[in-house]
Amino acid sequence: MFDFLNSFFNNNDNNDNNDNNDNRTNNNDNNGRMNMKKTSFWGDRAQYSKDIITEQVYDIATNLFRKNGVNFDEENADWVVIPKYKLPKNWHHIKKTTDLLILFPTLYPKVPPVGFYLKDDIPFSPDGHLFNEAYHEADRNILKYGWKWYCVYISPGSWRPNKIRKQYDWKYGDNIWTYLSLIREALSTNK
Repeated sequence: MFDFLNSFFNNNDNNDNNDNNDNRTNNNDNNGRMNMKKTSFWGDRAQYSKDIITEQVYDIATNLFRKNGVNFDEENADWVVIPKYKLPKNWHHIKKTTDLLILFPTLYPKVPPVGFYLKDDIPFSPDGHLFNEAYHEADRNILKYGWKWYCVYISPGSWRPNKIRKQYDWKYGDNIWTYLSLIREALSTNK
């Protein structure tokens, strides 16, 4: 069902992504804080990042999206698609369900996702935050494959993942659960 995603993700041409998706090694500003303007996607992900993302995705698949499950990039942990995501009531005059895509930055969990993506058959959003373009260093190339970008921006310093010392430590800081709560809150507003 999501072969087009695998095809895009596995054949991603780095020359096509130089504008905002390059693999950078130093994402810290002079004060040691994460620099959100250097978010990268599709780079070489550290094994601990893959492990944390995989653990988090399996957790939401088991506990939150049991009915429809999720589609997940198990090889690189770059993305998760939530099929038939139930939109809040304020969207029902537009659409009741849609596929929802989250792209994980290469430095996740240190760096949060930048917005999320909904299928491009949705003409507009109640709050005007759904775009045919991507901003804030979000990945633009995925838009060519039937997605629109929904703007959810986390200010630098607001995303606070827990330090990982043992399995499941990620549950005590910001993680995919808190990000999905943010998505739900953003989609539920009309402003």
